[in-house]
Amino acid sequence: MNLFTRLRSNAKGKAPEQTQDQSYLDPHQWKLPSTYVTSTQPGTKPTTIPDPKVFANVFSIPTEFEPVRVETLLAYPDASHAAVHLALLECFRNLRASARALDVGVVQPPSYNEKSTAGLSSETAPLPESQRWDFLIKLAVTRFMAWWDNIDMVLNHASVYSHHAGSDVALQLTKDYLPPLDILLVWYSLMLNTDAYDAACQAHGSNVARLKNLCFPWPAIRDVIDMDKMEYELPRAAQNLFRNLSSQSCDILTYLDSPPAYTDSGKVSFKTDLFSEVKKHDSFINESHQRLWIRSPALYGSLGRAGGDYLDFHLREPNVVEDDVLESLSFGVQLFWRTHRLFPRQYKTFLVEIRKKKGEPSSKDDLKIVLDGEDEALESSQCCCCWTCERIRDDVPEFYHAQLSSVPSSPTTAVSPDTVQKQLSSLSSEQIRQIQDDLGFYLAVEDARKRQIPLPTRPPTAAEKDAERIAKQRKKEAGYLPGLNEYVEVLPDGTRKIRQRKGKGNRYYYMMAFVFGSVCIQPLSETQPSLMIPAPISTLFDLPEQSIEFATNMDRSRDL
Repeated sequence: MNLFTRLRSNAKGKAPEQTQDQSYLDPHQWKLPSTYVTSTQPGTKPTTIPDPKVFANVFSIPTEFEPVRVETLLAYPDASHAAVHLALLECFRNLRASARALDVGVVQPPSYNEKSTAGLSSETAPLPESQRWDFLIKLAVTRFMAWWDNIDMVLNHASVYSHHAGSDVALQLTKDYLPPLDILLVWYSLMLNTDAYDAACQAHGSNVARLKNLCFPWPAIRDVIDMDKMEYELPRAAQNLFRNLSSQSCDILTYLDSPPAYTDSGKVSFKTDLFSEVKKHDSFINESHQRLWIRSPALYGSLGRAGGDYLDFHLREPNVVEDDVLESLSFGVQLFWRTHRLFPRQYKTFLVEIRKKKGEPSSKDDLKIVLDGEDEALESSQCCCCWTCERIRDDVPEFYHAQLSSVPSSPTTAVSPDTVQKQLSSLSSEQIRQIQDDLGFYLAVEDARKRQIPLPTRPPTAAEKDAERIAKQRKKEAGYLPGLNEYVEVLPDGTRKIRQRKGKGNRYYYMMAFVFGSVCIQPLSETQPSLMIPAPISTLFDLPEQSIEFATNMDRSRDL
């Protein structure tokens, strides 16, 4: 039973009455509330999951060619990059689901019979459903080769029209230069194989450094994913660019209806089996969908903890071989490790620096830390990461619940009541009630999505109210900053006002305001022409006040 089904089976009836005995139960046996209102009244805040704030730092991608500062090395990967990664994995999974629904016919060659004299004809048989995804991957590989052959043209165009940071900053792709989703999947798989990607860049021949400096375009991907439907939607500019470069449709499903007369193998030959590279990540895409962290009520907390675990792992094991341990690590650490490797230059620099700083243990205490860390890594890989456990860890970070190795998203039932009571004893009944309400609400939202009905809503939680209050307070503290030719005056009662400076000799600003400002010349009389201008611009003119008439009745001072 997967996570969604198990939680849904516990979410029956109205919100249960919370008692102190809840702390004695296994959290996976909690009865969750399931009754929520779907409000369509004007002014009702719509339900948005995931919260867009989780993607706020997706633009923090180091662009220096040689990042040597520790702050720069630790700026990537961030929780925002990992969140976009989760959304992209859902898009890949949806692409695979659409491939299995294809009605693809395979032409069978005619069979020859020496005795038969009738005309031979070919037969068309439907492609088995189990082979349709493999068929689409092979087609995506050929499309990727055509795109990779023209990657220089894409980067040249991007450097002229979208890159405004100069030659000292590495070029990154914007949303208008993204490839179709199937091609992005092949590029994703190739980049995760460090040696294969280096070889592909070297084989390309021209401007190898520029290819190696590319980071997987997380900001652009964030901009083109519909987070409600988890659909990858290319802008028209990107569609036109790909169509002009390859003479192919952006949508691979549309492309199947009218394929070209032949397939060009491409100028660049790949020594790596790209089909196998893509298939290698099927299991991780499945695990990501089973956990569905991108829809979880503990998304931000889960990613924050996973990022810390990932960094701790590298500090303990700076010389670890990736392929030997990757599958044994927790899902969150794997997610960050993959996200990190999708920026090859940054990842290599990070490894060099961390190995340089780590070195050998200098004392018995340091050696003990390393050995203890190995046990922690093993523990974290066996720790349940379902919605319930992750939401509890937002309030109780040390909460632990083991999971079955056969089903990554399902917890074991072997947790003693004493252990549960000890771990949850620090939670108040109100905290338990809030955790259960979060789980029930997010589950109800996901259920509504599957049934394609309006999403339920609920009043703001205490945490949401606090966040809104803090945001308003910060906005109030920031206030209105003084603009051109203005200054702040603090009055005796503490009130701050912005006043306009009455300076002389501002002829330059007068000319700029006259050209770009809202200025209209209108005579007051035949003998005395006058200017009608907005109040802020009028102070820039070095003219007698009698010759100026303001277009508005705006006061010359404003409260902050």
